[in-house]
Amino acid sequence: MLAPERPDAVTRFRGLRELTPEAIAALVKVMTKGKSEAARVAAANALLDRGWGRPKQWDESEVTHRYVVELPSVLTKAEWLAKYGEPTAALEPTQ
Repeated sequence: MLAPERPDAVTRFRGLRELTPEAIAALVKVMTKGKSEAARVAAANALLDRGWGRPKQWDESEVTHRYVVELPSVLTKAEWLAKYGEPTAALEPTQ
């Protein structure tokens, strides 16, 4: 069985890769000299996305482990004395 031929549009879009340096230069120009702040931010984001890759979007369904940490209860002075006895000098608060 023969593979289907690629549409001309795909081939033409791949040819646009040759314009990458000019496209990057245009984004840099808008980022540095753009008249609106929104245009400068959009150009900066486009450059960062292409240079570093877009940040991974986290989804709650991707969380596979949940941890529950049980904090110890705070002892009253009477409970402390019953459990540990009188504090030694090493346990005394310092000034």
